[in-house]
Amino acid sequence: MATSTHPNARPPFYRDTQVIAILMQAFFLILVVAAGWFLYTNMTTNLAAINNASGGRLSWSFLGQTAGFEISEGPAFRPEQSYWRAYMVGLANTLRVSVAGVILATLLGVSTGIARVSNNWLLSKIALTYVEVIRSTPLLVQLLFWYFGVIATLPAVKEAAEWPGLAFLSNRGIFITWPFLTESGAPWFWWLVGGAVAGAVVAWLRRRHLVHQGLPGGGLILGVATFFLVAIVGFFVAFSAARLPDTIAYELKRGDRGTLFADADGDGKYKPEIDRALPYVPITLLDAGGQPLATETTDGDGAFRFFEAPAGGTSLTWTTPPPVFLSEPERQGFNFRGGLSLTPEFVALLLGLVVYTGAFIAEIVRAGINAVPKGQWEASRAVGLGTADTLRIIVLPQALRVIIPPLTSQYLNLVKNSSLAIAIGYPDLFYVGRVIVNQSGAEVQMILVVMATYLSFSLITSLFMNWYNRRVMIIER
Repeated sequence: MATSTHPNARPPFYRDTQVIAILMQAFFLILVVAAGWFLYTNMTTNLAAINNASGGRLSWSFLGQTAGFEISEGPAFRPEQSYWRAYMVGLANTLRVSVAGVILATLLGVSTGIARVSNNWLLSKIALTYVEVIRSTPLLVQLLFWYFGVIATLPAVKEAAEWPGLAFLSNRGIFITWPFLTESGAPWFWWLVGGAVAGAVVAWLRRRHLVHQGLPGGGLILGVATFFLVAIVGFFVAFSAARLPDTIAYELKRGDRGTLFADADGDGKYKPEIDRALPYVPITLLDAGGQPLATETTDGDGAFRFFEAPAGGTSLTWTTPPPVFLSEPERQGFNFRGGLSLTPEFVALLLGLVVYTGAFIAEIVRAGINAVPKGQWEASRAVGLGTADTLRIIVLPQALRVIIPPLTSQYLNLVKNSSLAIAIGYPDLFYVGRVIVNQSGAEVQMILVVMATYLSFSLITSLFMNWYNRRVMIIER
């Protein structure tokens, strides 16, 4: 007599698909661990053969050694500082070009993407040509074009192209009129931070109120107004309470140049590690009789030079500056002084990343707009909305759910593509890392540091974009 099997009875474990799946994953995990262990032991064996003192261990003590090289731009760095400080300067340079690149590439890509779907035939075809040409050209070729074909062909300093009151363009870079916080501007900075927080809160409350009332609109205008109100009030408060330190000292060399600083140790000599330089402070050069000879303003490092002062300067006097100083570039000899200086390497890298990434973002935006049903356009026109209002209120909010996921990938690509800066000599973290490797020989350690840095960038960017994606997600009922 045949035995019957219960319908709910589980098969033997060697035929159970769930058990087999678990066993296969465990087996794969063992293979990964074994491969990792093999690579690690091989690495430690080779390190021990190269350097017996290390015993095959990864030593990180080299990061505290003296760097011995200079970095052409970025935060202040001296050759006697450590490798770790040099790497932080490279990291700051990467962040500078990446943040500016993400913002500018987004603006360019969104504008071009909207132009791609425009009813204006000429505008649409220009946008199409830009997208197709740029996407079909390697980024490295574009970087070399911007550096050697555009920036290097600009006029020399003496014949620099001038935008009156705004900027100078030369083959040594771009020099822009720029506002800087002065010594008395530090308190105002916190007013700006508070204004940004207050503006964000007011905008959120306004938008929440409109949604609760079932009314259209947002709180952006009210939030921006709140920010400017707090900023203006903070400016006058900071200016009225501004005062310079009581321990101000200066070094006057050759009678016309030196450094103005807060003397922390009272020895009258400027020590960058101890004393604090005073930026953008108005100063006057006096002769032996106390008569003024010339006036100037210290630069961002507290340094000064009276280029047109007559001989005989013996002392300085100074006044408390306003919180903000508008610095204009001035041609001086074979270079410029004042303003914001953008080196040829930075400009070429930024232009290359923005133009290249902007073309991909444009296609993403075009696809997102086309993904919105045409009935939404027709309904908006039926209620009397113009094209701009339709895009801002109806189409783009719906297109964001299609745009944001691939947009995240483009942001990540822009940050990682910045490592191509080594081709034009911009000292980003990868460039500085290679210099450290060549001098210290710690190739494995620096590769791990660079990998961890780029991984951190990717994770932080992905977390923020995923949060924003959930924030703008359309919740269906």
